This record gives sequence, structure tokens and C-alpha cells, in this order.
Amino acid sequence: MTTVAVIKVMIVDDHPLVRVGIATVVNQQPDMTIAAEADNGPLALEHYRKHRPDVVLMDLRLRGDSGARITSAIRAEFPEARVLVISNYDGDEDIHQALAAGAMGYLFKSVVEDELVDAIREVNAGRRYLPKGVAARLSEHTSAAHLTRREDEILALLGKGLGNRELGQVLGVSEDTIKTHLKSLFRKLDVSDRAEAVREGLRRGFIHGDHA
Repeated sequence: MTTVAVIKVMIVDDHPLVRVGIATVVNQQPDMTIAAEADNGPLALEHYRKHRPDVVLMDLRLRGDSGARITSAIRAEFPEARVLVISNYDGDEDIHQALAAGAMGYLFKSVVEDELVDAIREVNAGRRYLPKGVAARLSEHTSAAHLTRREDEILALLGKGLGNRELGQVLGVSEDTIKTHLKSLFRKLDVSDRAEAVREGLRRGFIHGDHA
């Protein structure tokens, strides 16, 4: 009788119900099992060292931490680690950050069960996994805008409705400096005004409408 190799999966997510839902799906598979769960970065690293899972399912945004940062930390210590990011966010920048951090795949939390287990198997086999349409979309953005830290700050503040004078006061710079940054920001995002910049920033994942 042939023995099926069981894929050990670790879940990193700060929502208990999400972990329960994913664990239920994974544990129903004859070739998978949940090896560990974590709700923060330090615990994720501790559990990885202890359990050496085959695949890590990583939430992109944890309370006070970043899934991309945790992915980088795990991969720095364990270059062979296979991480599959699963997130509510579908912005190009979010996906770029996850892949740049060393993730081998990216899934949305709206994923159906079959795609989740297929993705786990693909990543476990050493193959990259991206949802349909995402790979093509990313290839269109290979020269995606890279915002400076200051431009990131300004874009986030634009989302809160701040004007040039208020931006200058918050950031401690002159209005002329703010105008220069805005011109660069609009060029990189290929937009012509503040409202468009916010919409494009949300679409690409530079900023988010919530922090859940």
C-alpha cells in the first residue's frame, strides 16, 4: 500500500475564526494536516523553528505587524520556507510586496475551498501560485510605481482629505515642497488630481480603506 506524504501546514492569522475555517478545510484533506497556528510574528517564527511546516499560510496584515515582514524573517532564517499569502487585499502593491518578501503564492480570502487546497499543493511542490488574472495584471505592472516614503505619507494623508497647507503642517515642510511631492506622486500614479490619486492608491494597494 502506498503511503501518502502529508503536507504540514502552518496558519498565521490574527482572526481566530479565519484560522478555524482554514484549519477545517486543510484537516479534511487526506494529504494535509495543520502543524501549527500563530497570530503574530514572534510566535510564527517560534512555531516555524519547532514544527518546520511544509507550507505557511500567511495573512498579509496582522495587528501591529506585516505578513510581508514576517515572511522575510522566516525566509531569512529558512531560505527553503514555502509561504502562501492569503489576504483580503487585492492591490497590485500588496501582491508585489508579498512576492518580493519571498512568498511563493498569493490568494484572496474569498477563495473557494478547492482552490485553497490546490494552491497549497502547488506551493508545496515548489511552484508559484497566483489567482487567475493576477499574473497577467502583475506583468503589466513590472515597472510599477515605487513611491518614496514621503510620497507614501502624503498619499495616506490625501486619503484623509488634508489640503496642501495641512499636509505641510503635519509633515513639517513648506507648501512648495508639498506641491513638488504631489507632482511626482501624480506622475508615478498616472493621475491628474488628488481624488484620482487616492482612488489609484487604493486600487494598487498603496493605501487601504481599512486596517482590518
